[in-house]
Amino acid sequence: MIVIGAKGKMDVDSAIKKLNDFCKKNSLIGQIFDADLVFGEEHLIVAYERAKRAFEEGRNICKSIEMEMLLYASGKRQINEAISLIGAKKEGNYAFFFCGEIEIEKLIDFICKLNLEIDRNVIDFKKEKLKKFGISENEIIATDEKFHKDLIFEKIALLDAIK
Repeated sequence: MIVIGAKGKMDVDSAIKKLNDFCKKNSLIGQIFDADLVFGEEHLIVAYERAKRAFEEGRNICKSIEMEMLLYASGKRQINEAISLIGAKKEGNYAFFFCGEIEIEKLIDFICKLNLEIDRNVIDFKKEKLKKFGISENEIIATDEKFHKDLIFEKIALLDAIK
């Protein structure tokens, strides 16, 4: 599994179509996220693993693992809410997730062809992102800083409870 950060401006619908074509051609699973709501590589890897398990156990809501992953990454049950929260936007920071056998150079080349600039820092965990994700100030204050990332994983885990 590979997560690559990038920034810039793109036509989201066109980029998603190109991503789907690229992934199909290379036997990959791929998704684009708003990196301003991504809390490091682990966030997306956990979301993927949960989505994969949901498919294996027949508990999936979506028809594709890529969309199911979007639900888990957002902690939302509704696809529209998930897209609105963590789906790629027209401009900003992006997190590309890929799963499959491929050289990282090919992935970077694909992202660059979308006229985006590779920027690893956009996917890093930042405390400021917590509020954007719907974590309240009280939850942030009540939680030791070293456990802030766990607040995100709790939201992901809660999705299984409400499905």
